[in-house]
Amino acid sequence: MRKIYKIIPFILIVAIGILSIRLFVVFVPQKAEKADTAEGVKYLHNLEAVGGNKADDIVRKAREKYEGAERRKKIAQAIKEGNFEYAMKDVLIVGDSIMKAMYEYGIVDESQILAEIGAGTAFLEDNIEDIVAANPKVLVLHFGENQLSTEEYAPEYAKQYGELIQTLKKKLPNTKIYVDSIFPVEEKAYSAEPYTKNIAVYNQELEKMAKDIGVHYIDYDEMFASFDKNYFDADGIHPVASFYSEQFLPYMLTEVGVADE
Repeated sequence: MRKIYKIIPFILIVAIGILSIRLFVVFVPQKAEKADTAEGVKYLHNLEAVGGNKADDIVRKAREKYEGAERRKKIAQAIKEGNFEYAMKDVLIVGDSIMKAMYEYGIVDESQILAEIGAGTAFLEDNIEDIVAANPKVLVLHFGENQLSTEEYAPEYAKQYGELIQTLKKKLPNTKIYVDSIFPVEEKAYSAEPYTKNIAVYNQELEKMAKDIGVHYIDYDEMFASFDKNYFDADGIHPVASFYSEQFLPYMLTEVGVADE
């Protein structure tokens, strides 16, 4: 019993000592750890060396990148909701009856489509000034169905088309221009429109032309190959209304970079 009494004072002394150390740590300012700021300081010095304009440019690009990502997310959400007028706000599509159908079906606004039944590259040439006046951020061109001919004519067609696009490039230096591939058709369309058998040949020439003049080419073959239902109208050429909202517009808007997948 006496041994316990002798130990208790020792325990109290140890406890008081520990408490004193903890109070000292809390109330006495400690020397901060030295952080390695060399890289950050070097970066700031580099900005100062190149001048304020360069620094402002870096900030601007970072802001544009962030805002661009946010905009793509909003457009992707608009696509899911079927709000294609919003999703298409930075895009102008110019083309033939296959494109005009989107306005006629009420899927997009008339201002977002410049198209006509039977249109070909002559229509594009006639409307260049209107396209320039619209000054879109993204321009999608969809032609070819109405100018299909022999395989031998395909290079000449692509050449004429490319010359018009080069004119647009000069007049719209800040616009991203995309050339659509010609959509495939059902086999039953071959009897009524024999030249549709040459679509693959024409698309090869269009892809080569786009690469040669420095514009983007959108190949829709993979998209069509992925279908698990028929999107063709009775003629086997023109798509039905659901094709645009379920397939074409989501695919195209992702390809041109205004929407995230």
